[in-house]
Amino acid sequence: MAWELAASTLGAPYDTMDELAKTFTETGVTKIEVAVGDEMKFTMTSTDDELKAMRDELAEKANVSIFSVDSRVQVCNPDRTEDELLESLEHCLHMADVLGAQYVRVFPTAPLDPCWTPDRLPGLALPDGQNLAGISKRGAAIIVKALPLADKLGVQPLLETHDSHTNGERNAMIHAEIDRLAPGNRVGSIWDLAHPWRVGEDPVTTFEYIGQYIANGRGLVQIKDCAFPGDQTPVLQGTGRVPLAKCCRLLKNGGYTGPLSLEWERRWYPEVAPLKDALVAAQNAIDNLPLDAQLA
Repeated sequence: MAWELAASTLGAPYDTMDELAKTFTETGVTKIEVAVGDEMKFTMTSTDDELKAMRDELAEKANVSIFSVDSRVQVCNPDRTEDELLESLEHCLHMADVLGAQYVRVFPTAPLDPCWTPDRLPGLALPDGQNLAGISKRGAAIIVKALPLADKLGVQPLLETHDSHTNGERNAMIHAEIDRLAPGNRVGSIWDLAHPWRVGEDPVTTFEYIGQYIANGRGLVQIKDCAFPGDQTPVLQGTGRVPLAKCCRLLKNGGYTGPLSLEWERRWYPEVAPLKDALVAAQNAIDNLPLDAQLA
């Protein structure tokens, strides 16, 4: 069994459904994450009928299934009330249920120090009286409040290594509070391989913190590449410096057997190559991993 390449629709934000289906058919991708946003095809205001129609069209034209709804819910954002965030998260859980997806991605997104640069762990610009531990507990509490619906629907929230909690250590802070409040929960992580690495956290350390929230179907792995830690512009997989082979060894030995999902951020970097080219490069990078980094 080889690593399976999956993809996010973030890599083709303005493609038609026919164009998306063509890309996935030509690259052999059969599992996708759908990015949710006002400018995307899948939006927070999409009706159930619209969601079902898009789901069915992709399945019919490209044999594609949706495994994750990539929301922009920001559970550590102090500018949104807990009720607002909970409502948004529960709505995305419902979207996942309609689309047949197992996961919903959430962001932490506490406000960052405006002097932050991509190659260092960001400082936070929190309101007076708040700190990293407190804002992490707030995010955890919101996720826990959504668990009754998540469990009812069979959908798992996943906390991405991103923005304010971009490395494994900070990601695990939120999980520790979730585990305290809801022992035995199935909330997982998305390990975006680039983010912890570019702020200086070794993949071994990242996996020590969040491996348990990824392995055995609990979470997901997103792959991407960049030329150097201070530049987030995507480059074709295998042409940058993100240590894919090292990460895959950790995943293999740690019990992760899920897809490697390419999050090609063409939505934010429109100058980069089309998604099809990025998927071809990613598949080539996976195929050429050293034997000890191959899944089997």
